[in-house]
Amino acid sequence: MPAPRYDATRTPLGFLPVLAANVLPLAGVVWFGWEPETLVAVYALELLVMLPFAGVKALFAGQPPASDRENGVFSVSESDLAGKRGSVIVHDRLPPVYPRNVPFTVAVVSGGVWVGFFVLAPVSEVVAVLDILGRPGVLLSVVGLVAGQVVETAHTYFLSGRYAEVSPYAVVEIPARQGLFLSMLLFVVTLGGPTSVLVAFVVVKVLVEWSGVRAERGGTGRLTGWLSGPDSDTTTDSLDVPAGRPSATVGVDRRSVAAAAVWRVVSETGPFYVVLAGFVWLGVPAFLGGGAPSLSLWIASGLAGLLLLGLMLAGDIVEVVLVDRWTTYYRIEDLLVVHDRLTDEPQWTTPLDELRDATVVETRPSDRYFGTRTITVTTGWDTDETERTLGPVSDPNAFVQTFDIPLQSTGLSPLDRRFVGAAVGSAALIAVGSVVVAATPVGPSVPWVLLPMSLPFLVIVPMGFWKLAHP
Repeated sequence: MPAPRYDATRTPLGFLPVLAANVLPLAGVVWFGWEPETLVAVYALELLVMLPFAGVKALFAGQPPASDRENGVFSVSESDLAGKRGSVIVHDRLPPVYPRNVPFTVAVVSGGVWVGFFVLAPVSEVVAVLDILGRPGVLLSVVGLVAGQVVETAHTYFLSGRYAEVSPYAVVEIPARQGLFLSMLLFVVTLGGPTSVLVAFVVVKVLVEWSGVRAERGGTGRLTGWLSGPDSDTTTDSLDVPAGRPSATVGVDRRSVAAAAVWRVVSETGPFYVVLAGFVWLGVPAFLGGGAPSLSLWIASGLAGLLLLGLMLAGDIVEVVLVDRWTTYYRIEDLLVVHDRLTDEPQWTTPLDELRDATVVETRPSDRYFGTRTITVTTGWDTDETERTLGPVSDPNAFVQTFDIPLQSTGLSPLDRRFVGAAVGSAALIAVGSVVVAATPVGPSVPWVLLPMSLPFLVIVPMGFWKLAHP
């Protein structure tokens, strides 16, 4: 799908559905006798919908993500995937999807949970959210707000070609900043509640959403500039790949890539995701239960926490797999060319004589199980010096010889079985202890709800033993 040039003159027309959708709930308060708290709940729910929309939109953002992402609301960690070149056509009627944008979509999932807590905490103090959601008129208003966002997104983002001119970080950061600003206003509104205050909130809310439109059309202003998000004017350096057929081709071992991704996510970020899922399980009943949550609410929040945990783990695993799953190494003359078959784009190149400081990665269980090898090398000089990871490859000796990698041996050092036993034993002890504390009266006197919060610190012990098992 070609990327048409963004036409700012069409933007005001595309904003009309959002304006109409915002006026609809306010009309319910003014003309249909809704309580002001009802409007608070409706807009709080809309704030929770903004970020999932942004996560989907971010996949299609055509500009590469900026490296400077330290001053925003969202904290998107550095990822090897964020530097991947190329895109994938999912459907002829859709813009291309960029794998490099996946980390920003994944960040929306966990970041949206914290925004949700920030929104629900003040609202639940003055509004019975579950009771309000049972009213047909309220559900119609929520549907109207969501429909307005869909129409506005289709018009000003996809049909006008705006997706081609923004970066994924700008796409997720704009609703995050607007949501933060509106959440603070929402908190102030819950302290009062008069209809006049809510009318003022709606007016400010519309102005906030218009701020992004105004900035795109050349408007200025400090608050408008902050709400309209970070700069998307980024570029990608060209990559010079010599013409000609490669004299050698080596692909990665797909099974080892998948197993290594699961190990990395479960051992590194998995414990923190368990904490976040635990907060959902405990926090949702506290916010929505009115002080006495029912058993069904506890079960529903627990299932929601498990679903969130699964989504976050799956998102990170997909992110890691996308980095290496389709990697192929070409030797063209005296160059190593790293090519990605999914996007059909070369990722980076280096002269073979610049490969140095080669080392076999010892701590990947997948390499020991499948007989593969992962190698780290240093490329470039001075400011371009970079440590890169090659593999995993199924025939490491042939790989080293093919690309003249300065490595004496591709063998793995034998594991110290004492520390392996300590790692397995401590992990089993944590698992058994968790079940005892959470499911039986034999647990300690401290509240068992502290268990998810302590899990990241407990996991440090078996992971420390596992690293010590490698000489």
